[in-house]
Amino acid sequence: MKICIAQTKSEKGNIQRNIDSHLEFIERAIKLKADLIIFPELSITNYEPELATELATDIESSIFSPFQEISNSNGISIGIGMPTKAPDGLNISMLIFQPNKEKTVYSKQMLHSDELPYFVCGKNQSFLTINGVKIAIGICYETLQREHFLNVKNQGTDIYIASVAKRKGGIEKAYKHFPQIPNEFNTPILMSNCVGHCDNFMGVGQSAIWNRKGKLIEQLDDNNQGLLIYDTKTERTEKEQLKIEKGTLSDLNELFQIYLNAKNELERNGIYQWTDNYPTRPIIENDLKKGILFVLRSNEEIIGAINISEEQETEYQTVSWEFSNSKVLVIHRLVIDPKYQGKGYAKKLMDFAEKFANENNYSSIRLDAYSQNKRVINFYEKRKYFIRGNVNFPEREYPFH
Repeated sequence: MKICIAQTKSEKGNIQRNIDSHLEFIERAIKLKADLIIFPELSITNYEPELATELATDIESSIFSPFQEISNSNGISIGIGMPTKAPDGLNISMLIFQPNKEKTVYSKQMLHSDELPYFVCGKNQSFLTINGVKIAIGICYETLQREHFLNVKNQGTDIYIASVAKRKGGIEKAYKHFPQIPNEFNTPILMSNCVGHCDNFMGVGQSAIWNRKGKLIEQLDDNNQGLLIYDTKTERTEKEQLKIEKGTLSDLNELFQIYLNAKNELERNGIYQWTDNYPTRPIIENDLKKGILFVLRSNEEIIGAINISEEQETEYQTVSWEFSNSKVLVIHRLVIDPKYQGKGYAKKLMDFAEKFANENNYSSIRLDAYSQNKRVINFYEKRKYFIRGNVNFPEREYPFH
């Protein structure tokens, strides 16, 4: 069995946006052949105790239907964090969806003193049994309490998963505590933590896996979202951690090869969008020097890149643009290495560009796409981009939208 630990960054109180993000992570976990994926504490709302009364619901809410549907259709079990309503108050809960089974809820049984003004303790421990492996869930504070672990171990648990929202001090405690437990009880521990701002602290990630001897066998960094996979049979791990950052000149060779690979792939499909004169190595080098080429990395390997700037081609002057007298962001040279195409990475880069535009007060985004590249045209139209006209560039038979 493969267990996937998600390290995510949720938006404060934005339930639908967080659900959409969770579903993307689940799709990636499915491609990694995971049988189970667990998210951090209160991942659907972010860890926001003061918003819990407003946001709390129950597992039967229709907003969670996509999780049961994707569980049924792909044979994956899912655990997401959500405040839920209880007869005597609110619980910090994990909603659990299993293929073609009744939905279940596990509610945190041991609360930190800071949580007592907002929540009440859960009453019962829940377990998942997948492929004969019995799995117990703990939520943040209680996972550092020996009593909680002993309770689940006495009930025959094989693996313990900690779903947490921890700041720096909490993670330091976890890294001291968790290695001791597996070593004593021969039980692997997996921890899923969040990154980004939560309530009045910063989540610092470092999601990790300790094997049954208490050895730290894999971890994520303290700043980026990602996935950890643990194979319960072989104890092998996989890691997928994506980050987008400005490229550097040291990336030039790798990046230029990716552009060449993409050009060759286009031509194999009869699309002559790029030429020997575009994009060239000097063009990519110039992008890097200007700091306008952002790269998408997975475990330090470059997956793709995108140019984000205010530079418009002279040909754009012939187009009847909207927002012509305002601050405009322009996208050029979006590329994904062909061996990684079709996995949603272009979407990640466009999400990044659009967020960049919003955060920096741009009125609109402009770009061009080769009219013969129907796949790319469809990609942008699905993102609600509109064709404002056509332009022609040298050495291409057909126009660009």
